[in-house]
Order: sequence, then C-alpha cells, then structure tokens
Amino acid sequence: MNAREKYIQELEKYLVTLPAAERADAVDFYNEFIEDAHYDTREQIVAELGTPRQLSHQILADYSIKANEKDGGAGKPASTKSSWRVFWLVLIAIVTSPITLALSVVAFGILIAALGVAIGIIVGLLGVIVGLLVTAGAMLYLGFGLLVAAPMTGIFYLGIGLAVLGGFLIFIPLGYWIIRLLAQGIANLSKFLYQKLQERRTK
Repeated sequence: MNAREKYIQELEKYLVTLPAAERADAVDFYNEFIEDAHYDTREQIVAELGTPRQLSHQILADYSIKANEKDGGAGKPASTKSSWRVFWLVLIAIVTSPITLALSVVAFGILIAALGVAIGIIVGLLGVIVGLLVTAGAMLYLGFGLLVAAPMTGIFYLGIGLAVLGGFLIFIPLGYWIIRLLAQGIANLSKFLYQKLQERRTK
C-alpha cells in the first residue's frame, strides 16, 4: 500500500460520521487530487492537505455548512441542532488547521466570545421562564389559600397567578424561537469566519 492509499484509508476512517454517499464523494475527490498532483510521499500530501484528521475536520465543517444552509431554506432559521453542529465543527476545523494564522486566532477568539454571549442569553431566558413558573405557582397557591378567609384577596392573587401563567405559556415558544435564531446567528458567524479563513489560505 503506497502513501496515497494509506492517507485515503485513514481519511475515510475519520469521515465515518458522514453519510455514505458524501463520504465516498470526499474520498474519491481527494484520492484523485493526490494522484493527479503526483504526490508520492506522505510528507508531500500532508504539506498540501494537512494530516488525514485535519483534512477530515475541514470536510466535516464544509458538509455541516451545506447541510445547515439546506435545512434553513426559504429565509427560515435552520434547526438548533444543525446550527450548533456548524459552530462546533467550524471551531474544531479552525483549531486543528494545519496553517496557523493570526486571523485564525482572531476567528477563534470571536467564536468563543460569541459562544459566551449566547450562553449568557440562553441562561437568562431559562431564568425568566423558571421565574415566571415559580411566580405563577406561588400566586395560585396563595390565592387558593385565601379564598375562604378573604375571597376578594384570594381572587386577586389567583388573577395575578393566571396572568403570570399566561405569560409563561407565551414565553416558552418565544424563548424557543429566540434560542433558534441565536443559534442560527452563531452558525452564520461561524460560516462567515470560516469562509474568510479559507479564502486567505488559498491566496
């Protein structure tokens, strides 16, 4: 087995999470690329493409970007899972890139900062949801407890509890869409930075 065959075999192993058709296309493409370039040693191949693991991270990031764009067609955000997958795979591709550029460090820093902001917003949203639920429960409990001793006061607290419960029920889908849009924004930022890095490396 020559250097090209060993490299391709190792690459295929790292692409096991790809659908079979996509994996076969990627393997065939790089197999032909190496053969056409007449790279006879592993050193030549790695100098051009990086190690099989590094190249696999790039392929997986590219695939996740395409899948995310397909998933989020017609101006709608893609699924949260798809968007977060783009973020993590792009981040891994940047970190394991065979070429270390100052721009890569900046891109990594921006993505980590964006992740911190996203986590902060998500935690805040979850806090609001839990707060509304706890408040609604407390008001309803207090209202039912006062119905006999002070009916008007009890009704007042029950009304507040029901209003807060309504806000809780409204905020759940609203929070879901905010998180989904936030995830898509993170994915779009990841795609933009990744594409800029790819353009810089091909110059």
